[in-house]
Amino acid sequence: MNQTDPSMVDTVPRAPAPHQEALAILFADVSGSTKMYESQGDKRARHLIAQCIDLMTQASAKNGGTLIKTIGDEVMCRLPSADQAAQAALDMQDSVSSAAIGAGGVSLAIHVGFHYGPVVIEERDIFGDAVNLASRMVNLAKRDQILTTAATVEALSPGLRKVARQIDRAAVRGKKDPIDVYELVWQEAESTRVVGNIWSAPLKAVAAHSRLVILQGALELEVNESHPSLTLGRGAQNDLVIDNHQASRLHARIDYRNGRYLLSDQSTNGTWVSEGGKEPRLVRHDTVDLAGAGTLAFGHLPAPGETDLVRYALQN
Repeated sequence: MNQTDPSMVDTVPRAPAPHQEALAILFADVSGSTKMYESQGDKRARHLIAQCIDLMTQASAKNGGTLIKTIGDEVMCRLPSADQAAQAALDMQDSVSSAAIGAGGVSLAIHVGFHYGPVVIEERDIFGDAVNLASRMVNLAKRDQILTTAATVEALSPGLRKVARQIDRAAVRGKKDPIDVYELVWQEAESTRVVGNIWSAPLKAVAAHSRLVILQGALELEVNESHPSLTLGRGAQNDLVIDNHQASRLHARIDYRNGRYLLSDQSTNGTWVSEGGKEPRLVRHDTVDLAGAGTLAFGHLPAPGETDLVRYALQN
C-alpha cells in the first residue's frame, strides 16, 4: 500500500484566503486619448500615453500606493488611506499638467476618481463597493478633475478636507439613494470661490423632467439629471468652446444640482448674464442660478444688439 511521503505534504503554495480591509481605490484616466491618436498617430500617441501612465504610477507609489492594473490608458491603484489617495490624485494632476511630454511639447491631461472603504482582496484582485464607487467617480470626472465621495471626504484630514467642494449628487448602480460627489480643487487660479457655505443645508429632492438647453449658433447642448455638468471656455477640452480671446481657457461651468442650474464663473474677466432681456450683470468668481431664459457673454460686456451670444433656456 502506497503511503504519502510526509516531505511532500503542504509543499505546494496555497493562495491566501480572501479577506476584507479598508482601502482607497483610485482610478486615473488619460483625457482625450482618442483625439491624440488622430492628431499624433498611433505610435507617438502610445508613447505619450505610456509616459503619462508612468507619471501617474510614480505619484501613486510616492504616496504609498500600489498599482493594481493598467487598463488601456487608465490606471487602477490601491492606497492605505483616504489622505494618501487624495495626495496621490493631487500629485498626479500636478505632475501631468506641468509635463510637456515629447519633442513636440504635447501637454496631456487626466481625470481622477477615488473612494475609501471596505474591499475584498482575493489573490491579486480587489472587489467590492469601493471599487464600484471609485469607478463611478472617474467616469463622472471631466478633464483636469478629481472627484470623490462624501464618505471619503469625511475620512480626510482637515487640511485636505478644505480643498473638497460638493458639486453634484449622482445615481450609482446598486445604490438605492444618490450619493454626494465632491471635487478636490487643485488649480486655485481656475477654481470658483465658494461664497458662504452653500452646502450646509440638506439637499432638496431632485426636480423631475427639467433640462437647461444651451444654444450657440446651430449648436445645441443640454444639461439635465443624466448629463449634470457642462464646461465652457476657450480651451478645446470644453463641452462648449468659446472663440473669444477675452474668455479664459476654463471659463465657467454649468451644473445641475437638485433641480437647480448653477453657473460657476472660474475666469479672469467674468461672465455677463442677462435673464429675460434684463440688463446684463457680471458674475466673477461666484455662482448664480440660471432660470427662465437669457444670454451669456464671456469676458466682455455685450454691446447693444450683439447677436453672437450664448443663449440658455430652462425647459420642464
